[in-house]
Amino acid sequence: MEAQLRIYKDDPVDRWKCVQSLQHDLVFLSFRDDARFVSLHTMPAPPPSIEPEAVLNLRSAVTTADELRSMMESPVLELRQYRVFPGKRDAFAKFFRENCLQPLVEYGMKVYGQFDDVDDENVFTWFRGFPDLVERDRRKAAFYGSQLWLNELQDEAFSMIEDYTNVMLVMPVTR
Repeated sequence: MEAQLRIYKDDPVDRWKCVQSLQHDLVFLSFRDDARFVSLHTMPAPPPSIEPEAVLNLRSAVTTADELRSMMESPVLELRQYRVFPGKRDAFAKFFRENCLQPLVEYGMKVYGQFDDVDDENVFTWFRGFPDLVERDRRKAAFYGSQLWLNELQDEAFSMIEDYTNVMLVMPVTR
């Protein structure tokens, strides 16, 4: 499946008008920035109604359109983009699916969309959902403090990840 992720920045006063113009898209508002919002479209994507700040063309062999729509059920989402070391994206994607996905779910995180960036072979994008901000902190602390992460997963993950700090905290817009 192919999708396009668009990140917008607009005046906070005008942001809602822009969000409303994206009628057929999945739209998410940034928690930390009153000007930013994100839209996600399956391909082919309609032309943007306003000029996005960034456009990411994404591809996934494991994500479905229904899975993307189910993201709207999580009140809090993290849009995560990992820069992996050159040539490591396929290995990281396999590691993520085979070793991390089920434990993340077991710790109460919903995992949506696992994507390769079509335009940058060293970027892996994914989303995870939470019921609220407090549970986000609690569940992440439990997972990243677990023996599984600390003793089995962490070293292998970081051997492939160059940067994991590109995270955007968003909430879905229901219209």
